[in-house]
Amino acid sequence: MATAAPRKSAASGKTLSRRILVNVKRDQTAATPRVIWAHEFPILEAIFGEGNVTQLPAESLDEGYSAKAGGEILPFNKKQDTARRPSESVGIGFVFTGDARSEFERLAGVYERDAEVNQAVVETVYGRFQTGIFEAALGLAEYSDMPDAQLRELVIGHGYLPLVGHDSSPEERKEAEAMRTKLNTMGREELLALAEELAGALA
Repeated sequence: MATAAPRKSAASGKTLSRRILVNVKRDQTAATPRVIWAHEFPILEAIFGEGNVTQLPAESLDEGYSAKAGGEILPFNKKQDTARRPSESVGIGFVFTGDARSEFERLAGVYERDAEVNQAVVETVYGRFQTGIFEAALGLAEYSDMPDAQLRELVIGHGYLPLVGHDSSPEERKEAEAMRTKLNTMGREELLALAEELAGALA
């Protein structure tokens, strides 16, 4: 999924909407874990009732995690690449960087209407988009607010890694692999600098 460039803010101690893991209790017997943006939490509470939506620690997704691939997929992973943690692969902790109005409209479609007041549930919770309350709940993210995994995804999305296909030469494949390894081992400051450089080149 494409990610919009972060909106800049010089504010300190700002609140930002991040990806979180929650448990949604639908009735007395059914509860469903879901990965959502933090700004969706009060919407789910409005639908399922206060106390029926609880945040879970990201680590609960990583139970049984092994850094090495299982034997059943070894024929397809001969180099034993390090497997990503489930909490990383679903983006828990990633900060929201999309367009606020588009997100408001997405939520209006996903959560539909509040039958009691005949308006979108997102509007029941946050009011009309024009009030600015919803936009404030998302916050204004900077690159420095992003975890390393999100910065890496952003860099890849900006075309940092060369495309490798069936027709690529061994040299092209080797170069792409070396660049991926370098990206995966970059320190935070280097990642930040690379993300800002690529974004500036695309501006």
